[in-house]
Amino acid sequence: MAGLIMGIDLGDDYSQVSCWNPGTETAEALTVTEDESSCLISSVICKKKTEDVWYVGEEAYRRALLNEGVMVDKLIKLARRDGSATIEGVKYTASELLYRFVNELMKMTRERFGGDGVESLVFTVQSLEGSFADLLVEIAGRCGVPRGCVHIMTHAETFLFYVLSQQRDVWANACCMFDLTEEGLHYYEMRVIRGRRPQIAEAWHEKQEDGFDLSVLDTESGRHMGDLILVSCARRLLARKVFSSVFLTGRGFVTTDWAPDFLTYVCQKRKVFAGQHVFASGAACAAADQLRETSAYPFTFLCEGRIESTVSVNARWGGRSEKVVLAEAGTNWYEARSSVELIPDGTDTLEFQIQPASSPRTDKVRVNLDEFPRRPNKTTRIEVIVAFNAENSMTVRVRDLGFGELFMSSGKTIRKDFLLS
Repeated sequence: MAGLIMGIDLGDDYSQVSCWNPGTETAEALTVTEDESSCLISSVICKKKTEDVWYVGEEAYRRALLNEGVMVDKLIKLARRDGSATIEGVKYTASELLYRFVNELMKMTRERFGGDGVESLVFTVQSLEGSFADLLVEIAGRCGVPRGCVHIMTHAETFLFYVLSQQRDVWANACCMFDLTEEGLHYYEMRVIRGRRPQIAEAWHEKQEDGFDLSVLDTESGRHMGDLILVSCARRLLARKVFSSVFLTGRGFVTTDWAPDFLTYVCQKRKVFAGQHVFASGAACAAADQLRETSAYPFTFLCEGRIESTVSVNARWGGRSEKVVLAEAGTNWYEARSSVELIPDGTDTLEFQIQPASSPRTDKVRVNLDEFPRRPNKTTRIEVIVAFNAENSMTVRVRDLGFGELFMSSGKTIRKDFLLS
């Protein structure tokens, strides 16, 4: 039996899971209600009293209400700040609790979809920091998923995967999405820039100040106020732009009948889709694409989580000048790590070309090598390592490797950090 191809959307209030179906070539959401009407899994965990038994989602709430266990919520926020929680006198780290939560999601997924292990897994989160991404990779490993099968993406990335997996008429012009959750209202917009090879698919995201607490939807006056707020946002954000489609997601849009004026406005000459599995299903599409020899998405992705510029150095190989690419625009920054060995020829400066994908200009940054020992020309071998801490934050490390038996390595490493515009 083939392994699972999974996308997991981790949020502070709820999480979701989707699996790729190779037969239908579609992403299928993991539903958690008997009538299969909901795919929202509350991001909470509950330990059964006196036993090493754990529950997640609505079952965790139920057990806690029955006083059968102790519940912990806000697992993502707790893990990001490296917190902890004490249950029955035992201190559990946030990483341990998040591991148990993800492990339970894995069990639920295997029960629903079967599968022999996990072949490809993409976690998607609102925003990405290196330490949290490292934690998710570690958690996946504890769940039996090898490092090479795990990828971490932002919501903006998986939004692009989801939209571009739809029929072309859905994204022929710009697309946008309103994500209404307990954390507020988030707006996403994407478009495909044609006339380039490869074409550029770019997306941007912004949390709206006009968001509101979903509890206001419990009253008629609150629903009316929410409708007015959304109409105001839509008029401001959609004005004078041509959109092929509008997506509505988040717990606030589980039903849309409370916002009639907003729906009337966004439905004017646009396709409108409401669903709760955009990010998880986009992650599943991305997980499937990781297994293909040739991507089904022939675009350069520019968005949160992706590098906006190609980084290269000029070198000579076999008597010819070569451009050595160390990082390609559109690459996920967390995975953009490369190295190359070079021998400086008549220079003590290493120069990098920075080529933005959306601009014809080329910028240059330099690393001075004068900290290394002075040697005759072409008798110093160096290793150049390029990595990223964010979309526009590049770290370069240059190591002195010496030159065989003639010159031993000094052991020195030069590090420089650059902000790429």
